[in-house]
Amino acid sequence: MSTAHMSRQAFKSSWRKLGRNLLPWLFAVLVTSVLGSLVQSTLNLINIFEMGSYATWHDWGRTLLHDLLTFAPFYALLVGVAFLFAFPSALWVSRGWPRLGSTALGASGAVGLAVAFVVANEISAIPTVIAATRNVVGFVAMMVTGLIGAWVFAVTSGKPEFRSQKGFTWTHLAFPVVVLIAAFALHLSMRPERQLAIDDYSHTNYRVAILAKGLEYPWSMVTLPDGRRLVAERTGDIRIIDTEGALLKSPLEGVPEVVFGEQGGLLDMELSPHFEQDRTLFLSYACGTVEANNLCVGRGELDGRVLENVQRIFRAEPLKDTTLQFGSRIVFLPDDTLVVSVGDGFDFREEAQDLSNHMGKLIRLNMDGSVPEDNPFVGQEVKQPEIYSYGHRNPEGLFYYAETGRLYESEHGPYGGDEVNIIEPGVNYGWPVATEGINYPGSNITPHDQLEGMRGPINHWTPSIAPSGMTVYDGEAFPELKGDLLVSGLAGQGVFRLNMEEGELVSDQRLFHELGKRIRDVIVGKEGELYLLTDYASGEILRIEPNGKTAED
Repeated sequence: MSTAHMSRQAFKSSWRKLGRNLLPWLFAVLVTSVLGSLVQSTLNLINIFEMGSYATWHDWGRTLLHDLLTFAPFYALLVGVAFLFAFPSALWVSRGWPRLGSTALGASGAVGLAVAFVVANEISAIPTVIAATRNVVGFVAMMVTGLIGAWVFAVTSGKPEFRSQKGFTWTHLAFPVVVLIAAFALHLSMRPERQLAIDDYSHTNYRVAILAKGLEYPWSMVTLPDGRRLVAERTGDIRIIDTEGALLKSPLEGVPEVVFGEQGGLLDMELSPHFEQDRTLFLSYACGTVEANNLCVGRGELDGRVLENVQRIFRAEPLKDTTLQFGSRIVFLPDDTLVVSVGDGFDFREEAQDLSNHMGKLIRLNMDGSVPEDNPFVGQEVKQPEIYSYGHRNPEGLFYYAETGRLYESEHGPYGGDEVNIIEPGVNYGWPVATEGINYPGSNITPHDQLEGMRGPINHWTPSIAPSGMTVYDGEAFPELKGDLLVSGLAGQGVFRLNMEEGELVSDQRLFHELGKRIRDVIVGKEGELYLLTDYASGEILRIEPNGKTAED
């Protein structure tokens, strides 16, 4: 074999050969994108069956058609780019080893797609862009679509009827660029409408003060009986705001080590119902390592500026290798038990329906971490006794309203399908068997938005607002909000006001949209003022109060 066969000039020649066979390239892209869409749809439906649900032939056909219109163009974009690099590489290799020509070309389609999957996941904000590739079987199945596409290219390339009739010029490559742009445009046009249609509440009789700034992704805040405030930064520190409103430079000592990642870190805080006697602070946080982590709950005793006798009282199982979707909020019920929300870890959504683990669940504990005897699954074989409710995705909002005895929960959907639920013990809230959301590239997760035996939300948002914290307004400063459920929004950049009557939604409006901030949590102060935590690397705590208010907080 001559080195000339593998020279740079030979590689350029391979690109020219592709340029003279762009119609075969297009055929390969079309076949692969259609097959990939069918495989993706089928694997998603199989997952639904494995979780004990069903799909009629009508559901199956509707899902396949929907995904061909929305997901196939996206997949064509990924495939087209992969093949533009994979096929010339295979042609280049085959110049040196002619006997490997067909094998190299077939392998290039599969390997090129595998590389494209990995690269797409690396540059994306989510760990797995194409849901079917979350496990080995799905990954290989999608790679096979690339192998088949490469075979289509092999049998059609070089045919006189498909080759360019003119000598190759680099302007030939304008053709695949146009094809890829067209695929992306088709994908965008066929996706469900995602422009957020929001009824903005015209609320102008308020003023904004900055209580604290320069906080690293503030997640939660509690007010101590002595007037000091503690603020949890997702990076792992608890900052102290003194009674004069000054943010102290030194954080609280004794805070447990956390795993800081895309969404992991130090999350919620809650004071013991008997804090003045036991001085106990409860924390939820990502624990373990980047490669093996999940949500933990800990408790410690606050002594001045030190958290002492810290102990972990719960760790969600199993451990996972993503730092996404931990939940998490903590609330106390009147019987002094605490409910904690646990996310599904993104790539493990099926686990939300599996009662043998804690992922995608609300769990209920005694203050020492033991299991309350009246939890709904206590004593049932295989089922985790800590589970209080299940079928949740990424629940970042939780609030118990004592006046009505209702436990409210908000959770992130995927692409659409954010929810607010009223929680009852032992109830299945549907994810991912029933949801209004779809996968990010546009494919269906399930054909069902509601199913018998599963509780639907009292409100959902499509497109997503990325709901975070929540509270019920029971103050006097803003009487028009009295009794309303307030849900802070990250992507929605505001606070969403849900006017509730007897547990039923009457209206949904957005407050404080003019601030243009990602809001991590909304908290009602003792004088009825509101505190908004902004979700940024240099985050703030904003105090919202009526114009003319003079009372000290």
